[in-house]
Amino acid sequence: MKPENIQHLRTTYKRYYHSSVDSLPDGWVAIIDDFLLALEGMGDFLEPASVRFEQTPSGLKAFAFPEVSRWHPEQMNALRIAQRELYGRSQQTCEVCGNPGAIEEGHVHCIGHAGDDPAEARAGALYQECRVLFPEVHGNAINLDVPDYLFDLLANTLRAILKLVVKEDIVGKVLITRLEYDRECLFVRVSYNDLETVFMGVQMAINEMVADLEALSDELTRRQQGGSDAPH
Repeated sequence: MKPENIQHLRTTYKRYYHSSVDSLPDGWVAIIDDFLLALEGMGDFLEPASVRFEQTPSGLKAFAFPEVSRWHPEQMNALRIAQRELYGRSQQTCEVCGNPGAIEEGHVHCIGHAGDDPAEARAGALYQECRVLFPEVHGNAINLDVPDYLFDLLANTLRAILKLVVKEDIVGKVLITRLEYDRECLFVRVSYNDLETVFMGVQMAINEMVADLEALSDELTRRQQGGSDAPH
């Protein structure tokens, strides 16, 4: 999900925001917004509460849990209605643009996006979300289309780097110049441009995240090769 959409949900519904929303498609922002708005209208008994989202092949599911006391049966019923409505609307809302759509091989697309390759669309969405981390011209050196078992690891690392870069106000000074999966290995290279000495700790933190990403991707690939399913 794009940073501006994440920020909107985090700011508007700070009582219920959960990081699981960050990996959801941008086309579902409106229905997530409506669900959280429904929670807001159920009463103060929901504070504090834990809300988690999960995208499944059949639709978007939301799980909400009280952290202190039990909820009144009427509010529990209202919550179940909101959960069912979210789930049902997600089955009819395009993940890419939010227009009416239908489920297609575990993803929901409108007519305009029907037939889109889910992996390519997923990689494209992540690229747009983290685009300030990449040089304007990079050719094939930046390719986020990695095997399924690596995607969440890659996405979480890029989002962590992006969050740090934005927080430290050094956008444009930290650029990932190579990111590609080649010969069953993930290669990542980072360039630091005009970064003052005061940001040495930030640079070290990013280098550590990149090193962990490459090491964990190697380990996941070895596990995948040792199992019944080969990487694809």
